[in-house]
Amino acid sequence: MRSPSVSEAAALPHVNLNHRWLLVSSIAVLSAASAIFAWRQNHLAVVGGPISVAKTLWLNYMLIAMYIVPFFLWREKTLAPATRNLFGWQFASFALRAPIELWIIFFTRGWRCAYGITHDLLTFGLLAFLRWRMSPELARRDVAALRVLTLMQITLFVEMFMAWEFSKLASPARGIYFAADTPHFRFVNLASWIAVAIGYPALLYLLSRSREERVYV
Repeated sequence: MRSPSVSEAAALPHVNLNHRWLLVSSIAVLSAASAIFAWRQNHLAVVGGPISVAKTLWLNYMLIAMYIVPFFLWREKTLAPATRNLFGWQFASFALRAPIELWIIFFTRGWRCAYGITHDLLTFGLLAFLRWRMSPELARRDVAALRVLTLMQITLFVEMFMAWEFSKLASPARGIYFAADTPHFRFVNLASWIAVAIGYPALLYLLSRSREERVYV
């Protein structure tokens, strides 16, 4: 690999810095939107019902993990095309789901937990298949980014478990989409607290490691 010229060496850190701050800004805006959404659910008589702090944090984490992070890693030019495609397909899968789910939730109230579980399972299978097709050389080259993907796959399984447990306690057909901060949802909220306590630090750590390793590629 040739050494970058003086002009390139000056430009690269600037591009990386902009990319990083755009990612941080996107997460900050989404987190603020999640807080506003939770306030709306808890103070206005809207479809879905009240939502606990634990479920708000989990919802925010899911949106970061399934939309923001995959999008930015898909657009990360220091990664191999095959690695970028993995995150691109993950983002596309949830970008396709979003309008369909929101329409069903807010206009027909016909959403079922089984729909989300099925989609999560199909997305997990797609990612596993595409990752299996990668060459060992690429897997070693982008090992840091692939650790992030592993966390995304684990997150999908946790979300499937959450949805399954929620389905035992409430029905979307009755307009209840979120776990409120009540004894009825105690187990779901406890599981959510555990998940976010592990998920946020793990995602932050893996993203920072991925960035550090890309700098030295």
